[in-house]
Amino acid sequence: MKIFAISESIPAQKWRDRFSESWPRYRNWYLSEGEDARPSLEMARDAVRHHMPELLQIYDRVCNLVEDDPLAQRALSLYRTPPIITGCSVALAPTETPILVRNYDLTPDFFEGTVLHSRWLELDVIATSEGWIGCLDGVNSDGLAVALTFGGRLTHGEDGFQTPLLLRYVLETCSTTKQAIKTLQRLPAQMVSNVMVLDKSGDHAVVYLSPDREMSFRKVPIATNHQLLLEWPEGNQASETAERAEKLALLRADGIQLEAFIEEFHRKPLYRTDYDMGLGTLYTVVIRPEDQIVEYRWPHQLPWVHSMNAFKRGERELPV
Repeated sequence: MKIFAISESIPAQKWRDRFSESWPRYRNWYLSEGEDARPSLEMARDAVRHHMPELLQIYDRVCNLVEDDPLAQRALSLYRTPPIITGCSVALAPTETPILVRNYDLTPDFFEGTVLHSRWLELDVIATSEGWIGCLDGVNSDGLAVALTFGGRLTHGEDGFQTPLLLRYVLETCSTTKQAIKTLQRLPAQMVSNVMVLDKSGDHAVVYLSPDREMSFRKVPIATNHQLLLEWPEGNQASETAERAEKLALLRADGIQLEAFIEEFHRKPLYRTDYDMGLGTLYTVVIRPEDQIVEYRWPHQLPWVHSMNAFKRGERELPV
């Protein structure tokens, strides 16, 4: 499988091409609970309009790009979707300059495989796309970076949005960690998720989202696959969330150099190869908010470096 880097200010033909490639792989997931469990197009559009009005023009635009497929138009809202569970490790590097490092863990069969450079509203954004108008991680031109992880409980709300759309909305409308926290506090999350937020000043937080609890946050530098407590024994053991969090804490406490710290993300327990279980590492990303630089890394390969002013279109083969 490949990961593609595309640059397109607003969704157009390049976006449509990437959507057309990945939608068949997502369609069965979207219908896994039956079509009646999914919202109508009117309900989906109203939810976007009510909670994220700034993104309504983008949602309408992508719907027009797939107007031949009403089911896809509903899916594009990322509203009231089936659940999805990922792995992932995120940490701030032990450096004076604010740097975020993360591994994204999932099965390659459920990975959009798009790095998108865009300017949908007033900010430029480089992000790992998910759900076509959402993202897994990224940075904007004001120097705000975000990354998500699964939060460690199977609770799945009947209402709300999948977290990637919430992250995209934050990157489109916020400039600081403080603003991002305030924004996430009012948005309905459908899954239990952790969101690492880091701005160019170094201000950071992990925001804990849940459909059944009030949003909370902590000024901590690490997020794996649990929130304040380990609450899913079977899943915690399978994902090694506690072991990964402990490893990251030890690395930061040791004052390790940046490159050595990044290399640890390519070793166990941070680097995982359980792809059949949906817990294999698909990429490591290093985000530098001050410079708005995003580096994708894989073991034994040169970094794939993108910036706002020198975005590198192209593709890479995933080593999985």
